[in-house]
Amino acid sequence: MTSRTSEHNCDPRTDPAAVLEELPQPRPPEPTIETGPPTIGIVTAIPEEYAAMCALLGQPVERDIPGDPATYVLASVPSKSAARNHRVALTLLGATATDAAADGCTHLLRSFPSVAAVLMVGIAAGIPNLRQPTRHVRLGDIVVGTRDFIDYGHIRRVTDGEQQRRQFPQPSPRFVRCADMLKAGELGGKRPWEHWIDPGRPANLVRYTRPRTDLLRDAAGKTVAHPSRRQSEHPANGMPKVHYGSIGSADISLRDAATRDELAARYGFLAVEMEGAGIGRSSFQNGKEWFVVRGISDYGDGHSDDAWRRYASLTAAAYVRALLAKCLPFEFTALSG
Repeated sequence: MTSRTSEHNCDPRTDPAAVLEELPQPRPPEPTIETGPPTIGIVTAIPEEYAAMCALLGQPVERDIPGDPATYVLASVPSKSAARNHRVALTLLGATATDAAADGCTHLLRSFPSVAAVLMVGIAAGIPNLRQPTRHVRLGDIVVGTRDFIDYGHIRRVTDGEQQRRQFPQPSPRFVRCADMLKAGELGGKRPWEHWIDPGRPANLVRYTRPRTDLLRDAAGKTVAHPSRRQSEHPANGMPKVHYGSIGSADISLRDAATRDELAARYGFLAVEMEGAGIGRSSFQNGKEWFVVRGISDYGDGHSDDAWRRYASLTAAAYVRALLAKCLPFEFTALSG
């Protein structure tokens, strides 16, 4: 199989053009390119997510694969090994939701059979929790899907309610362990992802700064106060809190606070999104590991803000950068084709 490579651009090719005009220009590639097939696939769903993740990669090279409609960026990311970096393949889905995610994941794994694990990174709706402040998720926070990923749209209706049709595949044990190590380090005051949010935010992400206003509304649309940052255990320096636990996924664009709260009470998840279920099932069916990291851009109540989308895209990408630095490189097996 032959491929066409260019090193001058890693902008996403997607409509509408007006969205692309707002995106930062990519960094120029570094002088040398680390070689080797990618072992980690990174999937994003919207241009803001793609631009944030691309800006945190080293030595990006754009590549098109014949027969694959997607465009990829091959790049390197520091690993736990001083001798070898991770090689990653970053892509932007053609659309949002689970079907597009499953399709994009399948194309990625077919084009790069060396990939051993797939990471979904981007934005999600967070679940606020005024009754349990330590579980209160705020805009800009990071939610890491370490357990009980729930496809809440894949259900069976029975006389006494609803049941999930089948157990969802578990996230990557390797990434779960690495996330646990980051969590342990945070207990000792180490939060390496903060460097990439600020002050180490790439210069081309100048519009990805934290917005000043974080409004929370109840089911009636009335503005309510957040718990104090001390009560919710958010960092005192204004940086996002990292939450570990369950994420819900379905082909549902959630825009109703009452429905959000009902789902959260039933399933116990911390955030909801639209692509993770497709990534998880496609990866599992192809014998690959998978993992989801989300930055919180809204509360699933019908109110959204482009500025929070950009910032949440950056916080998720920054955590992925820190996560991969805790992880030894995946080994790959050369495949003939």
